[in-house]
Amino acid sequence: MSEIGAESPGVTGAAFASALGMPAGGILEELDGSPIGLPRDDAQPAVTALPWRWGFVAATALAVRRPRLWVFALVAFLARGGLAVLAFPIVVVPTFIGLSNFVGPASVSAEGPGPRLVGLVAVGIAAAAALALTGITIAAIAEAALHRSTMEPDGDGVGVEGAPGDLRGPGDGLVAIAGMATVRQGAVRIAAVRLILLAPVAIVVALAVPTWVAVAYRELTLPSDVAAPLAARVFGGAPAASLAVLVTWLAAEVVGGFAARRAVLLGASVPRALAGGLLDPLRAPLGTSLTVAIALGATLLFLAPAWWAVGAAWDAARQVLADGTGLLGAFGAAFLLAAAWLALLLLAAIAAAWRATLLTMELLRRRR
Repeated sequence: MSEIGAESPGVTGAAFASALGMPAGGILEELDGSPIGLPRDDAQPAVTALPWRWGFVAATALAVRRPRLWVFALVAFLARGGLAVLAFPIVVVPTFIGLSNFVGPASVSAEGPGPRLVGLVAVGIAAAAALALTGITIAAIAEAALHRSTMEPDGDGVGVEGAPGDLRGPGDGLVAIAGMATVRQGAVRIAAVRLILLAPVAIVVALAVPTWVAVAYRELTLPSDVAAPLAARVFGGAPAASLAVLVTWLAAEVVGGFAARRAVLLGASVPRALAGGLLDPLRAPLGTSLTVAIALGATLLFLAPAWWAVGAAWDAARQVLADGTGLLGAFGAAFLLAAAWLALLLLAAIAAAWRATLLTMELLRRRR
């Protein structure tokens, strides 16, 4: 039996490759030729790591041929904010006059914010916190199920008959993930990890808000480009603040992704999962960077046509309803909008499952 980490027995690169129907690599090096990790002691036999290129192909094939991963990945993606991203083409940004009428003319005076504005801000913060907590909880359950389903054998040729999580590699014998957490245990740990990593993102966002507000006020009163969306003008008008938020969020996502997989697949506690998640990108920075860059870039290219189609269908539906072309025209516009949405959701599900499987591969392919 081989180990993938100190927490529990795990999967070697050769076993992972064999389980996914790919050849075992036996190459203990990063993409740049540097060794991955260090042996724990001389008494233990060397454990081979799966080369990045084979792991990439294997993870892609697994994500495509396991549709059940699409469901878990889509739920996790939507619950953690993906719904807002997908729905952006149909969001109607309020005008300055509309915001003024909603807030009220007496909300701000020479003495400062009035009771109505303070109440609205308090309600907004409470609602945002409740939505974030609910979303993280739902996403954690789906993510725990996703990681377990990725490793559990079934009838598609992945894994072997026996206990869930058993994988057989050539010359390695039976390699069991004996410490893999249950969905409930994994969901609790993942939720804790995500909440902890939300703190630095929230701090950076709070520091960026005053700059964004100043830019938004300027754009609402004296627009620089009325053709561009307000959000694009606000984020583009404060590049330093926007870039800081983006980098912090991306770092939290990568660390949280590794930590979540350690919590489920290796049965690690929250502190150990976070510690491992912080070190994992540093152990193989080139492989991690390449995996994240390809996953995000390919996802954007994959979803862009459907995302644009949803926006076009929404604009067409609004135009049809405004012109009053009749029941048949309204039905056709609604049908096109629904079809575009379903296509976007399907593509988002496949892309989310693929990204998740790639990061799982990036963790399991390495020697520990």
